[in-house]
Amino acid sequence: MKSTKREIGLYSFYDHTGIRAHLEQMAAKGWMLEKMGNWCWRYRRTEPRAVRFAVVYFPTASDFDSSPGEDQQTFRDYCAAAGWKPVASWAQMLIFANESDTPVPIETDAAVQLDNIHRAMKRNFLPGHIVLLALYFLQMGMQLSDLWKHPADTLARPSFPLFMLCWPLAIAYCAAELTSYFLWRRRARRAAELDGSFTPTRGRRGFQAAGLVILVSLVLLWLFSLGGQYAAVVGAGALLATVLLQCSVNGIKALMKRSGCSTGVNRAVTVAASFVLAFALISGAAYCAVHWDEFRSDGGTYTYQGFTYDKTPIDLPLTTQDLTGQSYEHVSRNRSDSQSVFLARSTCWERVQTGASHLSLSYEITDIRQPWLRDVVVWDYLENTGFSVRVHGAITVAFNWDWLPQEAPERWGADAVYRKCWDGGDVRDEYLLFFGDRVVDLTLDEEPTPAQMAVIGENLRTA
Repeated sequence: MKSTKREIGLYSFYDHTGIRAHLEQMAAKGWMLEKMGNWCWRYRRTEPRAVRFAVVYFPTASDFDSSPGEDQQTFRDYCAAAGWKPVASWAQMLIFANESDTPVPIETDAAVQLDNIHRAMKRNFLPGHIVLLALYFLQMGMQLSDLWKHPADTLARPSFPLFMLCWPLAIAYCAAELTSYFLWRRRARRAAELDGSFTPTRGRRGFQAAGLVILVSLVLLWLFSLGGQYAAVVGAGALLATVLLQCSVNGIKALMKRSGCSTGVNRAVTVAASFVLAFALISGAAYCAVHWDEFRSDGGTYTYQGFTYDKTPIDLPLTTQDLTGQSYEHVSRNRSDSQSVFLARSTCWERVQTGASHLSLSYEITDIRQPWLRDVVVWDYLENTGFSVRVHGAITVAFNWDWLPQEAPERWGADAVYRKCWDGGDVRDEYLLFFGDRVVDLTLDEEPTPAQMAVIGENLRTA
């Protein structure tokens, strides 16, 4: 039989009424609170019994305290004299237990209780939620800005649907928490001024549980929607890194508390460690992303005349060999896939060496999975043509191009074909091919022959 159990503490920081009632129910079932945290609460098994709990807020306390300060210890001594034993603490929240049927209340003044709660909230809850709310709005604004500027690229990201659901949910959660607290505080202040009565808080555990279930469901849906091994590894790695970072920071903070360090030292070390660990994890993720090809289990790579080639090249829908009819000894290929509920995209690249020269081939295949998005995607490819580069910090250089329609698209087996033309009339061997709900952006080393056009259309139309 397990002697301990853990649960997710789905209670707002100020919800002393809900927390007290829940702890009393757990004690009646034989589980006594042992430790509290932002998410996880730990219980130890005891004999089921009726226990009264008190949730008190001590504004000068800190989650980085190794031991109670002098003022807090004096307060705890007064509580102990009245039969209240300290059970656990969470930042500025102190939990006491009393097995008396009619215990002496710790707090007798509603105005003082309200002031203590608000001062604790200003140190712990309010700044964090306000900052998070601002960050959520910023992130959603950045996502919408990307969608406005580059709709096709944005809609092809596997994370876009998740984020566009998560950010509004996160905003609603933070706004609801803040609104709920300030509405309760206004009612409590009026009651305290009117007759000195205490105003119980209203628990929102169901709301928080529903939000957690929705968030987990969206994350799982995002992971399952990732296309390709690379994307799945990156998604799972990002989640694992986030959990690892949180656990590591909390572990460092707990270790510093057990060692007896001062509050200031603990805070400084924990904050510094969080930055160092976050930098290390981000750097490690970036390194793995850059060197992904080296980790693939497809035979590895080798170096020839200063270039890296694949020992066992991966298959691609269209290769240089398909276009020239020649086989090549030294070949390097890469393919990355991404998909969302809106678009699916495959980006392919190949370099081959023939003698002392090199040939390259690259193309991007975009499938429009929602027909109502076709006009938006077509517009993005044909009309959203240009970008700016800031040079030397002050001079901005603009690069623009046009897509020139090509005659006889049936040579390619396509509905329409366009060729890139930069400002000044410089025509490039980059082509835009439309096959129904598929768009292909193709870059070649030279203008293709009619026979090569037919091969390109046949290979890329249904690949």
